[in-house]
Amino acid sequence: MMARLRDRDLDDSGFTLVELLVTSFVLILLLGMVFVTLSMVEDLSSSVTSQYQEFDQALPAMAPFHSLVAGEVEPAPTVSGVPTPGFASIGSFSLTFYSNIGTAYGNTVSCPTGQTCATGTTAGPAKIVAIELGPNGSPATACNSSAPCTFQVRMYLPLTGLTAPGVSSCPGVGTGPTCLYGSTYRLIANVQNVVNDPSSTDGAGGPTSPIFSYTLFDTGGTYPPSTTPSTTYPDQAITLTSDEIASQQISGLQALGYPVDTQSLTACAAPSANYPTLGVSCPADSIQSVNVDLQVALPGTGASGAQEDSLVVYRYAQSPASSTAPYQYSATVG
Repeated sequence: MMARLRDRDLDDSGFTLVELLVTSFVLILLLGMVFVTLSMVEDLSSSVTSQYQEFDQALPAMAPFHSLVAGEVEPAPTVSGVPTPGFASIGSFSLTFYSNIGTAYGNTVSCPTGQTCATGTTAGPAKIVAIELGPNGSPATACNSSAPCTFQVRMYLPLTGLTAPGVSSCPGVGTGPTCLYGSTYRLIANVQNVVNDPSSTDGAGGPTSPIFSYTLFDTGGTYPPSTTPSTTYPDQAITLTSDEIASQQISGLQALGYPVDTQSLTACAAPSANYPTLGVSCPADSIQSVNVDLQVALPGTGASGAQEDSLVVYRYAQSPASSTAPYQYSATVG
């Protein structure tokens, strides 16, 4: 009897195979849960860090750009019914316009020896160029996370001192011709790691990730004016598609009630029988809002590796009590 009890105490058979498998499975499961949790925490930390880094770039860039677009003005008045559009060129990845930045800039081209060149004269509206640049510094043709691009906002000031010390090249700002600008600029914003890709297009040739898009506002009117018979056209907004911006041509105008179906975005003329309102006779002069969708790629930012910064900027109201010279530059604003 004592021998049998002693043999049982010395039994070293241990766990069965089933017990070992169950124990191993539980251990692997616990380790997997710990790994997944740590991975999620690390990804979240990386994403938050990357988004802060991205916001540190984008937010300082978008703030002044927002003000410049809102303060867009025309550098010269309407002549024979034809305005000088404040938006000089509009594209999916570049935008050039004139903005009311005030006065008193020391951008004198030349100052004769022995003379003092005044820098407090009214220089005129600044020309703003917002553009996406490729790695080589030229306008971007393709961008991705491995070869990102750069988004810059540049400010060109009107030249002064061409005819006399301190005299602006914008004689009679608000009543005179357009200004002259040099090749040097002040860098307002510089955002790196931008991945809005100009080479990515849809079936119609429009970009799938444009930086800029636009809405026109046609205030309507009656054409021909003071003549019978005439046609009255209502106020209406026209949202440009990326395909239209890429082709620089508005399509589908007849569906909106206009006589002609298409119109060039680069054209600017007085209203006519084919283009009876200013909104379609000079589209660039009728831009009411600009949408900016900037995609910045940093490790861990979002599911696609890019953090989007999107904003819509509306231009200020036209010049008060002015039906002939709307959106004109003012030296007292800025």
